[in-house]
Amino acid sequence: MKIITVAHQKGGVGKTTLALNIAYCLSEDLRVGITDTDLQGSISEIESFLSGIDLVPLDKVIKGEELPYDVIIIDTPPYLTGSLNEIFQISDYVLIPTKPGFLDALAIKATIFLFNKAQKERPDLKGGIVMNMLQGRTSITEEVKAILKEYSIPLLETTIYHRVSLTRSPMTAGVFTGEDTKAKTEITNLTYEILNELNQ
Repeated sequence: MKIITVAHQKGGVGKTTLALNIAYCLSEDLRVGITDTDLQGSISEIESFLSGIDLVPLDKVIKGEELPYDVIIIDTPPYLTGSLNEIFQISDYVLIPTKPGFLDALAIKATIFLFNKAQKERPDLKGGIVMNMLQGRTSITEEVKAILKEYSIPLLETTIYHRVSLTRSPMTAGVFTGEDTKAKTEITNLTYEILNELNQ
């Protein structure tokens, strides 16, 4: 079983939406569970809307219980907690989403610090940064990319644009049930980038 964690100390960067849609993408071929560690319980609140993926308690994942899944996706809260390091320790991959702003690019330093700390104890731990909620191609986006590429975690090739279908996706069982082919392609590309890293 592989564990993919979506983390960022800042709220409003689209962690939950990405976690859900990656889970839906993987569920087409794999048995997928999703874990909600946010005290706000964003995913827990929409459990009745989940289709093809199961909500799994964090304590079962932390304890290393034998679970009937190929992949677990962990959605983390929009702030740093003492449990984040423990979650990183059991993860195989950490995805750090960021919006394409200068302050957003700088705000991920604390999350990267925790990732690097965990990676020293778990050298096989992998991770990546994804630019999320882009409004369009601008020179600022390229400048932010240059900042992100200086960090110790690789910047993924895939970028995710701000789309209505993604905003609505928590209530529609993901973008894969709709007709937004661009959103589907972006989420699929992101998921395959992560899988390729895990398989190396």
